[in-house]
Amino acid sequence: MEQRIKTDCAVFPNKYKDAPNKPDLTGEVILTKDIMRQLVTQIKEGKEAGLRLAIWDRESKAGNPYKYISFEAVVPKPKQEYNGGGYQKKAASAPKVDPEFNDDVPF
Repeated sequence: MEQRIKTDCAVFPNKYKDAPNKPDLTGEVILTKDIMRQLVTQIKEGKEAGLRLAIWDRESKAGNPYKYISFEAVVPKPKQEYNGGGYQKKAASAPKVDPEFNDDVPF
């Protein structure tokens, strides 16, 4: 069974929004070494690497609304193609090797 590695963050209303083109909400997420390691492993195996997220509406102790977000590294399910009578898994293609990809990740 695949280990699920999670992290989380909070996103708050932007106190500095003074123009329509500025974001409504801001926050940051810290990608831990464990999550990065899992994502890099998936890429090295020729799989797509992704993050699944879940979002909750919350209120701080001071009464300020915010969004609580949980992130989990995932292996996306194989895409399916419609064959006229139903869906079937798309044949896996050879992984694309990015020449910029550094194979010597320091963790």
